[in-house]
Amino acid sequence: MLSLLYFKILFVLLTPFFVFASSEFRVKSTAYFVEGVVLDEKFFPVPNIRVIVSTGGNAITNFKGEFKIKIETYPYDIVLIDSANSIGVLYQNLTILNPELRLFGAEIPREINSEVIRVDFAPIPAGKSAIIKFLSEEIFYSPDVQASAGERSKLLQVSWPSYINTINGRVIYLEKSQTRFEKLGEKAISISRGFYPQNIFFDTLSFYNTPGESTITIYFPSGTYEKKELSIYADFLSLHRNAGMLLNKTEGDLITASILVPLNLQLGYRLRVKGKMTLKGGAYIENFEYTYPNSTLTISREEPPFLITPQNRFSFVNNNTLFSYEWGSGSGIYIIKFHGFNPVGDFYIVTLDRTIKSPVAKSFGILKGSEFSWQVMKYLPYISVDDFVKPRMFANDLGYKAILYSELWVFNTVR
Repeated sequence: MLSLLYFKILFVLLTPFFVFASSEFRVKSTAYFVEGVVLDEKFFPVPNIRVIVSTGGNAITNFKGEFKIKIETYPYDIVLIDSANSIGVLYQNLTILNPELRLFGAEIPREINSEVIRVDFAPIPAGKSAIIKFLSEEIFYSPDVQASAGERSKLLQVSWPSYINTINGRVIYLEKSQTRFEKLGEKAISISRGFYPQNIFFDTLSFYNTPGESTITIYFPSGTYEKKELSIYADFLSLHRNAGMLLNKTEGDLITASILVPLNLQLGYRLRVKGKMTLKGGAYIENFEYTYPNSTLTISREEPPFLITPQNRFSFVNNNTLFSYEWGSGSGIYIIKFHGFNPVGDFYIVTLDRTIKSPVAKSFGILKGSEFSWQVMKYLPYISVDDFVKPRMFANDLGYKAILYSELWVFNTVR
């Protein structure tokens, strides 16, 4: 009797533990979902892309570039396949469940609306020019347009995703002389798909601000470079990533440069400075730094990755060949581009590793033929692939960025 009573008491005491343990076990065995989006090089959503997860299933992106895939465990690898354009991207060792993935090589947005705006203005006086640009908070792309003395009309082409009928934004008219920025005009506009005409007119009665003038002084790092280029953009924190407006571009054997820029353009205005330095052999560095009018900036010195194996023009690459490269400077992730010449195909691997094995076999049929090239790009200052693909808190980048490009080498596979 006592034994039976003891057993009953022990059962009552341990029952919560077993229930908790059972619940805990179910949580651990529950599958997870990766819910992400695929964007092209201009940050447009890309539909109809096949997405494959190493520890789960696969999916096709919808019209907004979104996908949802069930996975059993993580970390995981994820592959993007664009069979129609022979592009593939492999992201390695992810744990994030809401990645924003770039389809590298997809430079022209697809599934888009594209309309033309005619912008009229008073004839530009002699010795002056103007920059005309469409800007928006929404997803868009519109190239900068330059107007010269005597011109009084320009066309702007504006593209945005096809699932949106109308896009709202503004057209900026920025007129300048050799010594100062003279006037800034702004007109709001809603652009609708298939609606004509869509015109903007900056006449003499339009309201203009005086943007004021200032300069920024840029110093290039010391070193032996084949070519140096400097581009200055007006960037707008509150607008879409494609809202940057080119203010000045200079190239040559630059050591220092003093560049005229507007003092104030509003809209969360700041200056994005892009320095490009090309080394002998074709390797180059692109730095992106942010500053403000009347400032001085020294472009950071960086060293690109150096390719090690296989040696350039090696003709006997097989599935056991190891592709390796040196670090390069700074903390970042590596994007290795493999290009097939005939038939044409591009396969990218996004990784923290400094060695790659069997890229052709990993490419899901994107890389075919026997002649290929490869190049390593190091993206700073990312600490992991998760860090690179995490969704952005702000529309635009903040802080220092750089892309370090190795030389481009070629190889042949064993037939």
